[in-house]
Amino acid sequence: MSAYNITFQPDNVSITIPEAEHITIMEAAQRSGIILESACGGKGTCGKCLVAVSGVSQPVRACQYYIDRDLVVTIPESSRFFVQKILQEGIKGTAQVEPMVGKRYLQISPPTVDDLRSDAQRLSDAAPTGTVIDWRLLRQLPLVLRESDFKVTAVYHDQRIFALEGADTTDKLFGVAVDIGTTTVVASLVNLATGETTAVSSDTNPQTAFGDDVISRIEYSRANPKGLQKLHRCIVDCLNGLIKELCTTSGVDYQNIYELTAAGNTTMQHLLLRLPVEQIAQAPYVAAVSTAVNLTADTLGINIHPRGNIYVMPGIAAHVGGDTAAVALATAMRHSDGFNIVLDIGTNGEMVLGSKDRLFACSTAAGPAFEGARIRHGMRGCEGAIEHVRITADEIITSVIGGGPAAGICGSGLVDIIAELLNIGLIDPSGRLGGPDVRLSDLSPDTSARLIQVDNAPAFMLVPASQSRRSQAIVLTQGDIRQVQLATAAIRSGFEILRQKLGIKLEDINRLYLAGAFGNYIHPASARRMGLLPNLPLEKIQFVGNAASTGAKEVLLSRLARRHGEELAREIEYVELAGRSEFQEIFSDSLFFPRE
Repeated sequence: MSAYNITFQPDNVSITIPEAEHITIMEAAQRSGIILESACGGKGTCGKCLVAVSGVSQPVRACQYYIDRDLVVTIPESSRFFVQKILQEGIKGTAQVEPMVGKRYLQISPPTVDDLRSDAQRLSDAAPTGTVIDWRLLRQLPLVLRESDFKVTAVYHDQRIFALEGADTTDKLFGVAVDIGTTTVVASLVNLATGETTAVSSDTNPQTAFGDDVISRIEYSRANPKGLQKLHRCIVDCLNGLIKELCTTSGVDYQNIYELTAAGNTTMQHLLLRLPVEQIAQAPYVAAVSTAVNLTADTLGINIHPRGNIYVMPGIAAHVGGDTAAVALATAMRHSDGFNIVLDIGTNGEMVLGSKDRLFACSTAAGPAFEGARIRHGMRGCEGAIEHVRITADEIITSVIGGGPAAGICGSGLVDIIAELLNIGLIDPSGRLGGPDVRLSDLSPDTSARLIQVDNAPAFMLVPASQSRRSQAIVLTQGDIRQVQLATAAIRSGFEILRQKLGIKLEDINRLYLAGAFGNYIHPASARRMGLLPNLPLEKIQFVGNAASTGAKEVLLSRLARRHGEELAREIEYVELAGRSEFQEIFSDSLFFPRE
């Protein structure tokens, strides 16, 4: 089967697209983790997704250009969703970045017999009115002033000078924005003088060794005397590893990183801060702290400037944390006249629904199925994973990350195969695979031959053993389908309860924002077919990628965005699903797949 190679510049990211998939440049970009502007929902009417294509003299609309050959696609900043969102939503229309951390070069008059002011007074007099000096700086102040001939750069957070550097170092001002996910951690190095992202690094959250979901990690913390310390050390070591990688890639000295902003669910943020987490999993489910937290880097052992600031996003509730607040900030839900929903589907499924008048949030225990866990041949979205599946009249087409033989199936591929099997009737609405009503004669010989038995239960073979990377057939089992049903029902129930809480109809929703890595790679039509997404028109569904990381960048770059984020976290009303009498009934109904 032939395929096309697509390279996106200046990102230097490449992806292979099977010819049979017949997708647009925009869809290929989304699969590569690059989000383009799509104000019209991909209809081709807004003209905001223009890109340059090799061999084509004029810019083309990415949402309308179907891939028919190998391409090199150059994406301008004006067509990128995140660049515009940071400028428009992070700093609310101003063209200038205004971070909490800054530098000011000062030329201070040295003391004389006629001027015996203290060193601290000299620094204070030279700095802007209202500036205060961190008391720890006083220990270094006399030496630094004299070694630099009283020409220094003051580093400040808000109005507090916390560091002093010899000579003019105002061009070296950096921060790091971190999205601490249950499964993955993403760190971005940001130039705080220009607002540009200098480097990005990511890794698997090493806490997965102690459990693949937050409940498992909370239990580990409770059951082991040093459990909390180990989980805390894990994430700090992870952050330090990512920071080292960012510095190596960019050539930036870690001492020139003066602030780190972190967004994660409530448990992840508590573990970073080494706060108790047991109460998060026990009724009535209360966080130790929900407001934003500021503390110095040396308090946590994070390798930026020792007195640099660590800012942890405010949370909304015990099960809806700072990452959800960051996503809501990035998508500007607080300023929307119409009703929008933002949905982050992962190990935990968080969502916010509402408008500028009122916003509700909830969290659903979706479990790790969409991360590939508890699925027989499930795996994370990495090289060798089947990420997309299509069943035609003649064949089953699988798209594998990185190309080559498949090793397993990740969440987006799982959504595709279940939707496809629902479409051809091999899975019925109850979730039963190959039930008595299935007529194999109506299927192609290749498809019907793939319905096999595994452990005395029906299964569907996606890849024969002879074609797989591990010489083992890759199958979808009845148990896998049940795991997906449970995860899907949790997401659907949360959405339905929030919708009822607002008293709106499905058609009242203007936009559904899909956040997170999983949401970025799924086919919305497949997700809608199997009930993971509500039955909205596809043009209302918009990918926003890692919006939690975007929100963390916004509060790093803009003090105004930081204030808005804190206000937003206070304004969002949390709905505890476990305490609602109708939840179980809605959940039971949601276990069934849609009939069409």
